[in-house]
Amino acid sequence: MSDPASVSARWTRLPEGPDVYVATPLAREPRATVVVGMELFGVTPWVERVCERLAAAGYLAIAPDFYWRQSRRAELGYDDAGRKEGFRLLGHLTREGVADDTEASLAAGAELGAGAGRAFVGFSLGGHLGVLAATRLPLDVVVSCYGGWTLDGGIPLAEPQPPLTPQGAASVAAHGTMLLGLVGGQDFLISMVEWQRMGQRLEQAGVRHELIDYPDAQHGFLCEDRPESYDADASGDAWKRILKALAQLPHQG
Repeated sequence: MSDPASVSARWTRLPEGPDVYVATPLAREPRATVVVGMELFGVTPWVERVCERLAAAGYLAIAPDFYWRQSRRAELGYDDAGRKEGFRLLGHLTREGVADDTEASLAAGAELGAGAGRAFVGFSLGGHLGVLAATRLPLDVVVSCYGGWTLDGGIPLAEPQPPLTPQGAASVAAHGTMLLGLVGGQDFLISMVEWQRMGQRLEQAGVRHELIDYPDAQHGFLCEDRPESYDADASGDAWKRILKALAQLPHQG
């Protein structure tokens, strides 16, 4: 985990845009900007800690509140009420808004001195947002952790077409994006059949990718604030892979 003394972290508001949680390393210039895609439950304390962990590894990590147009700084509980409100807020997201907020966050990272690399690391809903952003923006690396609804839809944001249509996958390939996907074999949202189809779609489009599944892990296995699904072994391996993927980012100096 990150050493809080090694990073600086704070909430701020982008001009005419979302509130963002920004974490930067203290001992060095950040080598790249990593947009952190929140879960359905918003930018929770766990998402903040993810940003701090990435900052401790040398990146400027910035988590935009994608719900800001409906509710500023929504932080929902991991319960039925939080899930219900999350889906309500999710229903108001648009593809254009996701792309705009991602681009604004990347621009903020550049203004704060981060290197040229542009990445997106997302969790659950955030994993979907990262894949969506990759179809519209030139990103170097996207890490989608158990991000659903990318192939067959299932949420208003993925209608009338989900992100990974053949055309969407071709856009990701044209941007030169490397996509790392991480999922649990017991995920209630993403079946192994869908995971295999996703790999086939990416392969056919020529997207550089690596898809990893952890047979015994559940949805949300990276989040230690959800003990019913957290998997320490899978999480430990996943974090190694996330940092290895980010190490491919271009950086200054």
